[in-house]
Amino acid sequence: MARTRLQFYNYILRTFKRDDKDTEIYESYNETIRFLANKMPVGNLKYQSYITTTVAQEDYPLPASNCHIIHPVRFIKSSSQDSGYPLNKLTKEAFSARYPNPNISDTDNLNTHEPVDYCIYSGSLLVGPAPDKATYILEVDWAKTPTSQDADSDLQELGEDWEEVLKWGTLARLYEGIGLQAEADRFWLLFRDDEIGYPMLIRKEKDREDKSVTIAKNRSL
Repeated sequence: MARTRLQFYNYILRTFKRDDKDTEIYESYNETIRFLANKMPVGNLKYQSYITTTVAQEDYPLPASNCHIIHPVRFIKSSSQDSGYPLNKLTKEAFSARYPNPNISDTDNLNTHEPVDYCIYSGSLLVGPAPDKATYILEVDWAKTPTSQDADSDLQELGEDWEEVLKWGTLARLYEGIGLQAEADRFWLLFRDDEIGYPMLIRKEKDREDKSVTIAKNRSL
């Protein structure tokens, strides 16, 4: 089980040895968690949302706590039994060029208004053409911005396997902040090491995710 914030604080003090830097320890800890969450689009920080469309509406707010979207967004036509299809991801510039007035409702050609394209802009998912029905579903995978560790009882969401890497990242930031660059560099090397640092754990999470998808596909055959 992952350590609470208080337990992690004591874990850091085994190496850091200074109990007059509580604020710096907690700031470095949260900064390291946020960094890793942005690097890791799979694992404990992965979520899935289903957005029901509205007729002639192009834009749909994304979860406020998302730190990045895992592409592509998928379109489901009618029900959970419909396998749907991935939408085509566009830049905002390409989307605006293709859909200069995206909220228009073309009542003469409603059957052509199943969305085929999307873009992410200003915290929203934009789809085009604008839907002609309120029964469509947009399936979005996203990674959650980690909860800030503010209370002694708080638990970090990455899991137990990440705690040594979290320690290295936290110590690197701490030592750098107090001007001990040689010590900071020692822990940066561990934190970034391809075989034992966070890149290895990201590969491990990705491999676990790929295997779970393969198993799910095999079971559906």
